[in-house]
Amino acid sequence: MTNFKIPKNGNSMMPFNFGPRETDQRNSGWYRDVSMLIVPYKTDAEILRKLMPEQFEISDEPTVSVNYACNKDIDWLAGRNYNLISVSVEAIFSGDVDEVTASYNLVMWENLTDPILTGREMQGIPKIYADIDDMSYGNNTANVRMSHFASPILDIAISDAVLLDKKIVGEVVKEKSDMQSFGYRYIPNVNPALPPVVAEPILHNSQNIFTEMSLGEGFVNWHSSSWEQNPTQSHIINKLKGLPILKYEDAVMTRGSTNLFIPDKPSKILK
Repeated sequence: MTNFKIPKNGNSMMPFNFGPRETDQRNSGWYRDVSMLIVPYKTDAEILRKLMPEQFEISDEPTVSVNYACNKDIDWLAGRNYNLISVSVEAIFSGDVDEVTASYNLVMWENLTDPILTGREMQGIPKIYADIDDMSYGNNTANVRMSHFASPILDIAISDAVLLDKKIVGEVVKEKSDMQSFGYRYIPNVNPALPPVVAEPILHNSQNIFTEMSLGEGFVNWHSSSWEQNPTQSHIINKLKGLPILKYEDAVMTRGSTNLFIPDKPSKILK
């Protein structure tokens, strides 16, 4: 009997010696029931540029988007759920071959390990863990709270939400159905004095279907974090808190579904 042979290709993940994950005919990239809160605000370009990789450009008046998603009935998780909060900004990738405008993820928190590992290892999405509450909603107001090690990280709120007419939602779906976003797959060397093993920008495609949409007044509150409160994330939280909120734009609440794995539009490495 021979030892397990190291795969030359495929989608095996750590621990790779057990082979790839099992699959099922019901497996797909569809998130069947997704509720989102999106709070965008203008910030200072010079401060934000210090957080952007050198291949990416942003506008002189960039808009940061803080997004919450309550994801339910997920096909690839056999119908299970999880929540996420991401922070992103529209950016332009300018490489030797590709030039693309899309949403760049600065960081994404999730409250389930499985999508974190999948997104980090295979897709280069900057995912980390946090406790993310389910959204509370009442009197046209939605609230979400995120924490880690029992220390607060972020509060999100949308108030005075007004439901949009279905015809308007339909027009938005036509315009915003196909979405693109950037990841950056970065794997450091075992010896930190040496260059990273992998450092490559990646482009992802997704599809959104909105059935409901509301506009309202948005609000975010980043809590300062000490090393003692959050030893692995305080440097991230404090730099995001240091991005000034110069002006809020219309906040959005949505209900619908999302497909993250589109066979004819696979993710690709940008060059």
